[in-house]
Amino acid sequence: MTKYTNILKDAFRGPLPGIEAQRMMSPSVRFTGRQQHDRTQARNSSVFILLFMKADNWHIPFIQRPVYDGAHSGQISFPGGKSEEGDHSLLDTAFRETEEEIGIKRQDVHFIGELTSLYIPNSNFMVYPQVGIIQSAPQFKLNTREVESLIEAPLSKLLHPDSVKRFSRQINDFQVEAPFFCISQYEIWGATAMILSEFLHVVRNSTFDRVSSTPLNELTN
Repeated sequence: MTKYTNILKDAFRGPLPGIEAQRMMSPSVRFTGRQQHDRTQARNSSVFILLFMKADNWHIPFIQRPVYDGAHSGQISFPGGKSEEGDHSLLDTAFRETEEEIGIKRQDVHFIGELTSLYIPNSNFMVYPQVGIIQSAPQFKLNTREVESLIEAPLSKLLHPDSVKRFSRQINDFQVEAPFFCISQYEIWGATAMILSEFLHVVRNSTFDRVSSTPLNELTN
């Protein structure tokens, strides 16, 4: 596992692809709400992109939110949420929310680095994406109040160009065209897809993708 973490950490030491990579998966309309927010009053939040090994392939866990009366009802997202008073840092927020939502504990995650922040106009959140590797086989425990289901997406599929599709649909009073990652029956789009796009750019620009396709028993720590 050390080999993988070192490769990704090296990739995060260089310049990040930033907003240009995010924009590649941006919807044509990003604000589809009823009430405009004051961006200067945006609330901080943090999410975790977590890598874990399953059947000799890297996967990323996504969660589907329950249906509720809110901006992110039923959407696919990374585990995470808003910062709270007791959090000492945005990384602390990501660790706390990840444990609360899917049961992965801080000591089971090796932190890699932070991606470019992204503003979400519908909910007035500034999101700070964190990246980590789960060091052993994960034992997910879902908080059913916050998580409807867990999606374990293979990294190889997310990296494949055929995983990106497009839709055009009416959302509230807006006609929205958007690219999305298609994993099984799920559509990963919006802010989550924009964050994921930057992460995948980092992976493609490193040797992680090539090394991660090598069987584990051929690698040494």
